[in-house]
Amino acid sequence: MNRKENVFNIVKNHKGNVSANEVAEALKLERSNVSRHLNELHREGRIEKINGRPMLYHYQEILPAEKNEQQPSDVFSNLIGTEGSLKIAVQQAQAAIHYPPRGLHTLILGRTGTGKSFFAECMYQYALESGRISEDAPFIQFNCADYAQNPQLLFAHIFGLKRGAFTGATEDRPGLIEKADHGILFLDEIHRLPPEGQEMLFTFIDKGEFRRLGDSEQIKSASVQIIGATTESTESYLLETFTRRIPMTITLPSLEDRQLEERYQLIEHFLVQESGRLNETIYVERRVLTAFLLYRTSANIGQLQRDLKLACAKTFLHYISKQTPTLLIEQKDIPIHVQKGLLDVKQYREKMDRLLDGEQTVFTFSHDEHGHRLFNQDQETNLYENIEKKLRELYKEGKNELDIQNELLVDFNQHFSEYIDHLPQIGVEGMVNEQIWRVTDKVYAYVEHELERTFDKKMKFAFALHLQGTVERIKQNNIVSHPNLNEIHKEYPKEFKASIEVAQMIGKELGVEIPLDEIGFIAMFLVADIEESLSKEEHKVGVIVMMHGNTTASSMLLTVQELLGVRHGKAFDMPLSMEVREIYTHVKRTIHEMEPTKGVLFLVDMGSLSSFGHMITEEIGIRTKTITMTSTPVVMEAVRKASLGRGLEDIYQSCRQLVESQFSVPSFSPKPIGKAIIAACFTGEGVARKIKEKLLEVVHGKEIEVISLQFLHRQSFVEKLDQLLEQYDIVAIAGTVQIDYKNIPYFSPMEIFQDAPLMRLQQLIGENEPYSEMVKTLESHFKMIPSVAKLIELIRSFIKTLELKLNLTLEAGVDMGIILHVAFLVENIRLNQPSRPFPNMQAFQDEYGTDLEIVKSTVHELEKEYDISIEESELMHIYQMFIENQCA
Repeated sequence: MNRKENVFNIVKNHKGNVSANEVAEALKLERSNVSRHLNELHREGRIEKINGRPMLYHYQEILPAEKNEQQPSDVFSNLIGTEGSLKIAVQQAQAAIHYPPRGLHTLILGRTGTGKSFFAECMYQYALESGRISEDAPFIQFNCADYAQNPQLLFAHIFGLKRGAFTGATEDRPGLIEKADHGILFLDEIHRLPPEGQEMLFTFIDKGEFRRLGDSEQIKSASVQIIGATTESTESYLLETFTRRIPMTITLPSLEDRQLEERYQLIEHFLVQESGRLNETIYVERRVLTAFLLYRTSANIGQLQRDLKLACAKTFLHYISKQTPTLLIEQKDIPIHVQKGLLDVKQYREKMDRLLDGEQTVFTFSHDEHGHRLFNQDQETNLYENIEKKLRELYKEGKNELDIQNELLVDFNQHFSEYIDHLPQIGVEGMVNEQIWRVTDKVYAYVEHELERTFDKKMKFAFALHLQGTVERIKQNNIVSHPNLNEIHKEYPKEFKASIEVAQMIGKELGVEIPLDEIGFIAMFLVADIEESLSKEEHKVGVIVMMHGNTTASSMLLTVQELLGVRHGKAFDMPLSMEVREIYTHVKRTIHEMEPTKGVLFLVDMGSLSSFGHMITEEIGIRTKTITMTSTPVVMEAVRKASLGRGLEDIYQSCRQLVESQFSVPSFSPKPIGKAIIAACFTGEGVARKIKEKLLEVVHGKEIEVISLQFLHRQSFVEKLDQLLEQYDIVAIAGTVQIDYKNIPYFSPMEIFQDAPLMRLQQLIGENEPYSEMVKTLESHFKMIPSVAKLIELIRSFIKTLELKLNLTLEAGVDMGIILHVAFLVENIRLNQPSRPFPNMQAFQDEYGTDLEIVKSTVHELEKEYDISIEESELMHIYQMFIENQCA
């Protein structure tokens, strides 16, 4: 028995009314799938529906007299909208098919994408089902637009062709009318049929007779019902004498004219269809579903289907490349024109709440369920590759030398300056060979005498690393252009002259010829400690404050600016009378004027304003982040950090933590499934390669990736690191650049090649292995949890936070048992299993009331993530596990 029949039997055997949730609980199915089957059963007349919140259903037995009156099910009964916006169209179609003796010729009107061709096919199927035409009756479909530029060929296709009618007509050929005899001929875009063709067609309609093109003698006859379809006004393109002979005109409504309930059913139908094609369950965020329900389409149902398919394809791409653990369609996955549907939420809020009842945040659309193995890769980059890549891009764009120099000037010099500034003071053993170091000593002995100033050890070490990479590149004939060579020569003639001598010195010592461009790089090492003006000030992250009310946002931002003594940030007030689309237009125009190269942080209060970030990113291409429930302290933190030049992710995380602390809600952001170690190297390939090779030895046989980052610009490096943190659990950072960031353990190059620190790294890696094994073991045991890995990470965060708040430490290995307990508890609650009682609850509450409140507040994030509520008795069981297994 299929799932739909199981749903029907539950309703039939249930005494009284039953909700979708109750049916879902009984069958252990997703509510959204059950709801779909209930709606189908209602449309088929098999169950009754009672509108309300929640929607209720009941079975009403049909009496024998009523059964006799019922019409047999037909193709139209399963058409979405048969009892709604298509009701009149369906009745007209049925009448056209039944009208004696052979049905009525019909014209279907409707805009592009309203389903005219599909409706014509339904008419044909209905004619078969009702016995109006024989089972072998043909259905011939033809688009008149295909031959609109060649009327003779168009007429030949429809009416047939006599040999010799025109050049190339070498044989007699039957037309579509003959092929459709005793059946239906569907002529799509019939308005593209020229007046002569319309006259030939209405002659056939009048008499049932026609002649093939080029035949003036033989008259042929056929019995054909003609269905035409057009997007155009009949008065503009069709002859009045032609339209008079087509008695039935059916108009199909546009998608905007159809009910929201029907639009939801269409979305549901297409997503289930895609789920079947992908053989995967598709999950859709509530905001995405809302956007698809409200956005304005130009091509109606056809466009809706294409946009949904595009979103599914994009999500599937993320899925198979291991960027997401499930096929979850998020707001960032849908096109900007679809996202703009969220701007209309305000005026449809009541309907949306009724349609998407409950607080469900993720909706499930499933045809079948299977899993996929995923994998991801990252590639190593370095300074020289970046320069060459940028140069190729600029040359490809056809820019001249001056434009290229101007575009590269700021980035390149800034990268170089921060490369020097952030090199750690570590030993060079195993990193620079003795010959290079000896040449470096000679070079700096010469330049210190020539330029009459001293250079620190860090500068010399940086130069040694650079020189080692340079020699390797020259030997490989891999020469890199210096984008600012002329500027260096003009601005620093003394240092440039010394660099020429240094190049000759290096050539003699190492047996290589130093090219002119490389002299520019040498000169930059000689001026880096005395000149920082080559680096222009970075653009700052844009901060935009948006709030409902006449002056809320502007007053808040002005207060912050006066307190901090800065003028950074933009405010947008949104009076309740203002349309969301209007403020979105203002915001978009302002961002265009700002040109925020480092991204924009949106600080909003609530509602549709929170969706602006995604839409701006899609439409303009600027990276954005959004903080909701914004307050004055949050705005102050954002403006303060942005004024200091901090990166977008850094500012966003600080503001987010501030919001969470204000509402006393602990943050349990789940770490992604993938784990990685970062090999951080701001120098040539050789050093990075050695570090990466060693790390690969350490992680051999483990599901941990080693990802190389080689950025000279520290801020860019941090921003790239933030992006990776969204995809990976970063176990450690190792390399030549010491990074103290988000408490991620750092290992220097020397430590990577020493036994004791290496053992510490191996221990770090090993800590995560049991949890990875746990995820693999549990994946097949959970039905209601989309991502077991995400659940495990959330529970781990919950346990660590609760240990801190309760001021206790669990015994080794106990956390594994608690994770299993809580994981199955979440699954059982989502399956609506009853909670376990706790003995002597009142006494336990009296003794541990304060601590139980801590447990209750700490578990809130877990409840919110999975839309559940954990009973007091279950919280007591969890707390008891903690206090009975704490270290003495």
